[in-house]
Amino acid sequence: MKSIAVNQTQKEKGSRLAELDALRGLAVLTVMLYHYTYAYDFHFNLFSDHKFYLSHGNLAVHLFFIISGFVIFMTLERSKNKFDFIVSRFSRLYPAYWTAIFLTAFIITILPVPTLGHYTPKEILYNITMFQGFTKVRLIDQVYWTLKMELTFYILMYGLYLGRLLRKIEIICIAWLTLSLISSFFSIPLKKYIDVLFILEYAPLFFAGINFYRIKTNGASILNNVIIGISFVVECKWLLTHPDENYGSLVILAGIYALFYLFTYEKLSWLNNKVLLFLGTISYSLYLLHNVIGYTIIYRLRQFSDLQLFYVTVPLIFSILLATFLTYAIEKPALKYIRDAYKKWKARKVVYETKTLVKEPLSNG
Repeated sequence: MKSIAVNQTQKEKGSRLAELDALRGLAVLTVMLYHYTYAYDFHFNLFSDHKFYLSHGNLAVHLFFIISGFVIFMTLERSKNKFDFIVSRFSRLYPAYWTAIFLTAFIITILPVPTLGHYTPKEILYNITMFQGFTKVRLIDQVYWTLKMELTFYILMYGLYLGRLLRKIEIICIAWLTLSLISSFFSIPLKKYIDVLFILEYAPLFFAGINFYRIKTNGASILNNVIIGISFVVECKWLLTHPDENYGSLVILAGIYALFYLFTYEKLSWLNNKVLLFLGTISYSLYLLHNVIGYTIIYRLRQFSDLQLFYVTVPLIFSILLATFLTYAIEKPALKYIRDAYKKWKARKVVYETKTLVKEPLSNG
């Protein structure tokens, strides 16, 4: 009976966290439609009064950052040693990313698009590291800009984990948000470097995710809710520093925060449907692949037809099919292989250390 109860609890937890996949699915679909409608026509100066444009779809990236804050803090709390987090992130990010780089470079080479050009070996090599965002080397795909934010956040949070400071995360969030707010208003000394080092423009979103996690796992807390409120206000200030954003953007951001509150208090089951859950499952691969590859398809389709439903739907379907292949042929098998190998290494390490400890007293005797 006890094991049945445990399994049931695990299923309930899995079901609740499945809603994160639904949110990922919603976010990646929104980003795709933004790129295929607004961003493409902006890039090539093709705007028309008779077409649909998801002009604020780029704000779905903000939802991704909140999800990252939630998931990364959860992962760090569950990490039993300093290598667990590194292996977890490497296995999750790099195999699919490397394959996406190869596929994007290959397709843009055989199906070039004006202004995108060809990639040099140097650009490909730098991009393989995933740290190209910290250099002046061109990104293989412009959507990779978010990887710089994610990696910076991972490194900073890992530093807090190593320093055993996660238990003071609320105090750290408040201090960090204060610095972010000051930087959004004033030209502080070394602002350019401090903004990058502490990802001040997007830190409020990551911290919102962390505090949503704290509420979901520890129950409602006035402090955590206050921090989430502060993070929203600070992020609104950063949004308004961009000429393309307006008060409508703030309404959308408020909607994103509201969605995550619904998730936190388990009121988002209505969003769980097969389409969004599936898109959430392939969301990482789909995000990496859809942009440049989609542009190569749209560029050619619009030479035959300017029907938006046609030239948006085709790359949408193609990108989903390609991302499905990447997810199930590369991403998931590689993740399992790396993590299984790591578990075996840890098991052998424990056995070796146990044998060493047993032998030492004998040798000293």
